[in-house]
Amino acid sequence: MAIDLKKFIEFVREDFEFKRETRYLNGILKCDFPTRSVALHFEDGTLLKVEEAEYDDDKCTIVIRGTGSQWEALLQHKPLPFYQCLQSSNIKHGLYLSSNNETFAYLPALNRMTTLMRNARSEGAAA
Repeated sequence: MAIDLKKFIEFVREDFEFKRETRYLNGILKCDFPTRSVALHFEDGTLLKVEEAEYDDDKCTIVIRGTGSQWEALLQHKPLPFYQCLQSSNIKHGLYLSSNNETFAYLPALNRMTTLMRNARSEGAAA
């Protein structure tokens, strides 16, 4: 399960839909992959930085965590049923998704982010 992180960041910064859906987001969105954790830092909807996340979940606004097989299924170009979005992946397949107000308020942004991850992955990734 390799995502080209540079390509993903490029997509996130350029994608109108993602920027629209995160327009008021403040805080850290953390994605826990089996071999690394990545944090996206937002202030008033602006992506400030992306870095390796070497801190606890309690410092994060939203956390998404999965096993290798969960991420693999979620990030398929054409995902299997109930892996097409984060909420159904959480309910049907046990992918961890924070259950706070911000998670549900920004669910469209999170799902768009998943699509951008799929796109970054399909372009030939290097992790």
